[in-house]
Amino acid sequence: MDLRVLQSYRLAIGLAQGLFLFGLQQAFANQIWPATNAHLFASLLMAGFFVPLIAISGLGNLRQRTLAIWLAVATLICVGLASYSIYRMPIFGVAPPTRVWPLVSSQFVVCLAALLFIADNLVVAGDADRRWIARYPTLFDASWKHGVQAALALLFVSVLWGILFLGAQLFALIKIVWVGRVIAQPLFWIPVTAVGVAYALHVADSRARIVNGARTLVLVLLSWLLPVMTLLAAGFILTIPFTGLDVLWNTKRATAILLTAAGVLVFLINAAYQDGEDETARLLRYCRAAAAIVLLPIVALASYALMLRVNQYGWTPDRVIAAALAVVAACYALGYAAAIARTGLSLRWLEPVNVGTAFVIILLFLTLLTPLADPARISVNSQLARLEAGIVTPEKFDYNFLRVKTGRYGADALDAMAKQAYGPVAADNAERVRRSPFAAARPSWPPPPPAEKRLANITMVLPKGAEFPASLIQQDWSNDPKRFSLPRCLIADAKCEAALVDIDGDGTDEVLLVTVTGGSAVALKRRDDRWQIEGTLSNAFCHGFRDGFGKGEITLAEPKYKDIQVGSQRVVIQESCPPRPPAGPTIQGRVR
Repeated sequence: MDLRVLQSYRLAIGLAQGLFLFGLQQAFANQIWPATNAHLFASLLMAGFFVPLIAISGLGNLRQRTLAIWLAVATLICVGLASYSIYRMPIFGVAPPTRVWPLVSSQFVVCLAALLFIADNLVVAGDADRRWIARYPTLFDASWKHGVQAALALLFVSVLWGILFLGAQLFALIKIVWVGRVIAQPLFWIPVTAVGVAYALHVADSRARIVNGARTLVLVLLSWLLPVMTLLAAGFILTIPFTGLDVLWNTKRATAILLTAAGVLVFLINAAYQDGEDETARLLRYCRAAAAIVLLPIVALASYALMLRVNQYGWTPDRVIAAALAVVAACYALGYAAAIARTGLSLRWLEPVNVGTAFVIILLFLTLLTPLADPARISVNSQLARLEAGIVTPEKFDYNFLRVKTGRYGADALDAMAKQAYGPVAADNAERVRRSPFAAARPSWPPPPPAEKRLANITMVLPKGAEFPASLIQQDWSNDPKRFSLPRCLIADAKCEAALVDIDGDGTDEVLLVTVTGGSAVALKRRDDRWQIEGTLSNAFCHGFRDGFGKGEITLAEPKYKDIQVGSQRVVIQESCPPRPPAGPTIQGRVR
């Protein structure tokens, strides 16, 4: 196909993608169809984002029939997985419930992008070789070509937007602000970004020699980092017998670091091997072999560390994902060890290992993103099994974990608990968490210290010797939407000072509560047998406030300015802090 015609097609696809995504953005912003249908909106969003990119990449590189089949399959993957992602997402604490985008997790998007990227490389390479599984050099060329194209497209769009923002600032210098307002409009920035990505992908695809040259340069530079990483990894393994494993386990992040190290080793081994057709320096061949050997104990340690945490605390979504990554790392480690045993320094068996592991990765992603191995489902079953076995008691069970981190499966488990499936204590806690409108928006808070200890931490400064209201200490703030504004002494072990002042003139004292070490300063009032936060004390951070409050120097004063009514909103003028008094003698004049 002629390059100009190909460019026109790709830019047209980019423009169509931009307008389609703009339509979805407007539907979401205005809460109209299809944004009112969560499953449909998420499916359209994922398909509208990924499928046009596959089409742009496939034009000119795939036969028309292959491209059409692959686009249909990719669309089905996006639609099916996105719909299930919405089905299994948390269903509590969402306002309004039709807002979809925040519920499509970043993990889902990353997994879907990786799955489609790997599958696209397999399809493009296979079509080029006219084989179900392409030759390794073709697969290597396709994957690195697409990776470099994606990096160049990201760089191009970043520079494009940097220039646009710079231009807007230039016009703003001469009081012309409409330029900045125009580029901030979704009708501008969404299509422009999509067209920019399409153009960058086209240029990178049509300038194959430049891309290949950049790829070769990057791989050569990366390959010479392999000796450094191999030396560090080998030194780590050889040092462990002298330090013991307890030091490693006590870090509580051994699995993540070890899997990252394994991933870096695999990446650098492949950077040094490349497509296997060029002669490699002798030092790099020895380093490849050494890295392949060191990889095995690193993956074994990572897997063992993960299993220790699972045995201690059960499965969580993060640990399920870590287990999937450990399986991938094990495929590489065992495969590369076999490659060393069978083909020596040439490492020729690396090629089938990489191809086979690519299919393993696709299979793992498909199972993780479907009910087959959904991390949330596995985690809920694991935690409930620990509860049934008595490993964790109902009093110490993390009910909020089921609600916040395990979506629909956790919600179903809480419903079962509330029906006395796990005893009265579990039922009470599950019902409280299940009905809380705020649990999904906050982490699991630790229980506060005893009321007596919290009461002893509060000093009454006005009136002197007065008693602090015990009901304020005893009140449960766990479900209060303004909990984050509370002084710490009400919910934790912290010091506060308090004053009883009738600030609204109704004949009943309100409570002014200030954290001694800085932080929250609020006014609280009791209504209908429950204390509520009336508001925060402005300028509580100003010089002299803490000292004056601690001495009880508190009086009521008329406001200096009247409030301003703007529409239905009352606006208060807040003065800035007065300047601090000079700390010592001053020198007249100024330095020029």
